[in-house]
Amino acid sequence: MAKANKILDCVLDFFETKVCCLLFALTCIVLFIQVVFRAFGLGVSWCEEIARYLNVWVIYLASAKAVKLNKHMSVDLLPLVLKGKAKVILHIFANVVSLVFFLVLAQFGTQVLMKMTVRPQYSAANNINMIIPYAAPTVGAFLMIIRQVQILIDYFLELFGKKKADSELVNSEVSG
Repeated sequence: MAKANKILDCVLDFFETKVCCLLFALTCIVLFIQVVFRAFGLGVSWCEEIARYLNVWVIYLASAKAVKLNKHMSVDLLPLVLKGKAKVILHIFANVVSLVFFLVLAQFGTQVLMKMTVRPQYSAANNINMIIPYAAPTVGAFLMIIRQVQILIDYFLELFGKKKADSELVNSEVSG
């Protein structure tokens, strides 16, 4: 089980970092091309559209990485006050709420994609099938679901004493 989780982690890390960085670099290149052409008074209609769609993909891929690193916006007043199992239960509750949101996003995203296969739409400037940019929230939601489940497993293991708490791990690494 641990080996399968490591393989899954490597695959997801590839998409969340390497692919995300590549798409961001492409966005920068496309925007640079647009700036250069505008400096010479030439309009390039395809640049803005491509940059927008690439940016959407970057956002949703990076959101999965943010779930893994617990970097999404949150209010951390209660976790500062609570200790032990109460703090873990609070984290489990918050992560379950997030998981439900990601599941709803994935469900609605999948429904939209299914409808778009029946009646495809195409972008104005580049004639791109809109299923490509519309797939970003759905793909991102599925990646976030996987990351959220990994986090919840860790919290449940911690709750039932099968895993050291984060503070114990840090203390053992510092002293060891």
